[in-house]
Amino acid sequence: MAHVIPTLRTAARPTYTAPVMRRRSDFRAHTRNPASTTDFGTILKNQSAPPAAAPPAAAPAAAVPAAPPGTIGSVTPWSPTAGVVPSAASTCPLAPTAQSLFGPNPWSTGAGGTGPGGSYGYNPYYFATPATAAKVAQMLGGKVVAMNSITPFGPFQQNQPNQMIQMPDGRMINAGLVAGFYDHGYTQQTVDKMIAAEVTGNTMYS
Repeated sequence: MAHVIPTLRTAARPTYTAPVMRRRSDFRAHTRNPASTTDFGTILKNQSAPPAAAPPAAAPAAAVPAAPPGTIGSVTPWSPTAGVVPSAASTCPLAPTAQSLFGPNPWSTGAGGTGPGGSYGYNPYYFATPATAAKVAQMLGGKVVAMNSITPFGPFQQNQPNQMIQMPDGRMINAGLVAGFYDHGYTQQTVDKMIAAEVTGNTMYS
């Protein structure tokens, strides 16, 4: 049995000393304004958000050149149509209406025919009234000829003739179709071209 001296066992164990408590005055003073109502989350958010980029400085306004002669309104420098003179059709006035030229009823009503399958109707544009045909003949320099130009023979029969205009060269023009050129809101220039195509037979106009 070993004999242990109590004084030696006590000396071998280190003595625990409690740490000295720091006084409140030793801590760093808080520099935040106590009157501020901003909490910690707001401060953290403000610090983590990237600074807003400054708006780019406005470039000096470039002088816009004056619109070229013949253009309508103002022309921007980048416009692909700058300096292009509009076509004459865009400035040409509209042609008069068919009613203003030929009266309230330029075409006959009830135009049709009969055939093996019964009766049928025609497009009224092919059937001008005699008064309309007389006006068209005066415009074109021809004379009125009434004839069945759609069904001149065969089992199909028209119930009324077409009012045709015979030109000096013998060409036959349907007066109702000429009157119809004025019934679509075309410009006068367009109507003139369409009438010229009927008179000359050259339908390849532009």
